[in-house]
Amino acid sequence: MPNKLSPRLIIHLDLLKPQSNPEKVFTRLIRWLLSTGRFIFILVEALVLSAFIARFKLDADMAAQKETIEQQIPYIESLKPFEILIRQTQFKLSTISSFRTNYADYAQILQKIAAQTPVSVKILNLNLDKNVSKINIEMTAQSQNHFDAANFAQGLKQDSNFSDVNIVSVTLEKDMLNFSIKAQANLSSEEKNL
Repeated sequence: MPNKLSPRLIIHLDLLKPQSNPEKVFTRLIRWLLSTGRFIFILVEALVLSAFIARFKLDADMAAQKETIEQQIPYIESLKPFEILIRQTQFKLSTISSFRTNYADYAQILQKIAAQTPVSVKILNLNLDKNVSKINIEMTAQSQNHFDAANFAQGLKQDSNFSDVNIVSVTLEKDMLNFSIKAQANLSSEEKNL
């Protein structure tokens, strides 16, 4: 006789994955979340916690630096008068330096003109005008005779410090010879660097 089935419930359990029935997408997603997804979730949580902790650390460092800076402010403010004094000194030095580079030694030029001036020649008017590398000289003088006027002009021409020496005008008034001379004084390199 054939075996009759007992009234008990029979369950057929297949532990192998069925080859013919593909799994549903939802089932595969749940399975992936339970296996690999939990590691990704743990990694993301670790990154968020480390960023949170780093934020507290960086805020504490910034507060410490701010306190250090605030402690240095009174010291820096106490140095302000020295800074002002140093800036004023630097400005004065730059002013002196620019003056010295643009200064012509007029006293030396006047001494050289005086050395060439005869005793009987009287200088009435003297104008010195500085250009880039030369000083233009215009003078009006008075003499009792023409020899002294000629000697004066010749002496200036022979001096190497003067160039372009010309007698511009000569007039005779009340037995006095009035004459005008134009010349240029050369600035030597040592005069420029004084």
